[in-house]
Amino acid sequence: MLELLRLEDFKDTNVDPKWSAFDYLLEVTRVDQEKSQQRSSMQEKNELKRKHQNSKNKRPIVSYPLPLLPQSFKQHIVEKLGGSDFVLVIQKKLFFSDVNPQASRFLIPFSQLKSHEFLNDSEVKYLKTKKDAIKARLLEPSMKETEINFNKWVMGNSSMYVITTSWNSIVKNNQLEVDNIVQLWSFRVNSTLCFALQKL
Repeated sequence: MLELLRLEDFKDTNVDPKWSAFDYLLEVTRVDQEKSQQRSSMQEKNELKRKHQNSKNKRPIVSYPLPLLPQSFKQHIVEKLGGSDFVLVIQKKLFFSDVNPQASRFLIPFSQLKSHEFLNDSEVKYLKTKKDAIKARLLEPSMKETEINFNKWVMGNSSMYVITTSWNSIVKNNQLEVDNIVQLWSFRVNSTLCFALQKL
């Protein structure tokens, strides 16, 4: 927006009586340019100040690390089972459908997966093309080993992994209830897929 020059803008101007009309015009132009530069400088300072204030007001982004597999649990897997390559598959709150004995399965929705990297290429292909589940071992929170079936279900637009076989006994043996928070970890024993369930 244009601003008109005022008399005080020329307070530092030394007027020469010999100036022509063109000289006065040049002086007006010079003063106007100086004032424009001052306005621009002030705007830049205000902009920097505003950005600084905004950055101070913004809450820093804090990322909280996921809980780790308890050392005793991990030590048992490494020393007793020869396990390695731990990957956190999912951390979720249990719903009624997860502990309902009529359903007898543990759902692992793709939307809640912490990583897709726990399966190798052949396992991914197998679950995609075969109707049979992958036979796997699961280490329960009680440290008991149980054989499970690990499969992939596609329901409409949703895909999920699912643990079946022995799930009801896993729920009962470990007193799993609605609203419990659990973690499912994968690990390998001689390249064979295994899982560990941890109750938080």
